[in-house]
Amino acid sequence: MIIKSFSDKILLSNKKDALRVHLYLKFIQYGIQPFENDIDILIELYCFGGYKGRGKQEEFINLCLEKSYKKSRQSIRNILSKYTNLGILDKPKNLYLSINEKYIPIVNFDKLVLQHIVSHAE
Repeated sequence: MIIKSFSDKILLSNKKDALRVHLYLKFIQYGIQPFENDIDILIELYCFGGYKGRGKQEEFINLCLEKSYKKSRQSIRNILSKYTNLGILDKPKNLYLSINEKYIPIVNFDKLVLQHIVSHAE
């Protein structure tokens, strides 16, 4: 068996792009094929810190609408419901929602460095 390895450094323009790469790799790992704006909404939820309560939920949905991730409140709620059903979002109570730490650990940071070892099974 021959094993090849290479190292590379990639500098992205902002932390949301770094989170996008990480989240996309996790989705591939678990066999999930997301749409790009779905990832935008999930990253926005992560950066927003999740939400607890109707006021924070409305604030988050309004933020997503302002950034034109989707065109309606219902379509944003549908995306959140879809990823809750897939186990990517945690919903311990009604009107409480956050990213499952299995996908992105919850940490406060100014700079983010991702160190992945990516391999294939076959």
